Amino acid sequence: MSKTESKVRDSGPGEGNASRNACPSVRVISFGYKEGTPPAANATFDVRFLKNPYWVEALRPMSGLDVPVQQYVMDQNGAQQFIDSICEMLHSLIPLLVEKEVAEFTIAFGCTGGQHRSATLVEILSNRLEQRFPSTPVVRFHRELSRATRGTDTGGSSEEDAR
Repeated sequence: MSKTESKVRDSGPGEGNASRNACPSVRVISFGYKEGTPPAANATFDVRFLKNPYWVEALRPMSGLDVPVQQYVMDQNGAQQFIDSICEMLHSLIPLLVEKEVAEFTIAFGCTGGQHRSATLVEILSNRLEQRFPSTPVVRFHRELSRATRGTDTGGSSEEDAR
């Protein structure tokens, strides 16, 4: 049994504030592996297989909240298929979560610094979920972008990262 299956199965009736037949909230988190331990999540995806916008000078100061970064990431081979497969998984999973009265399901995307690739995928997936599942609350959280807003320098990416 996978961690995801285990966490969903271990979540029982009355957990959180889910009521019978209420949709669980889906929390979608971006983070950077170099910034610390990945956040607790039902499903965590390492998206360092995508080329890093950090190495494109014009995109470096931007984040995954900016359209040019999102276009750069999503135009890469496999990016759209990756998001499509996660949406299909959630399409099958959300009814099961409702049946089990699970209050929240968390998906985390990690890249090197948590600024570009993971933030892009959080935005793209969240938008798709809001369109496809309008009664499901979607909560976005960008761990490293939130730190940057609070004044913590998150720096750039490492040379080892995918270019």
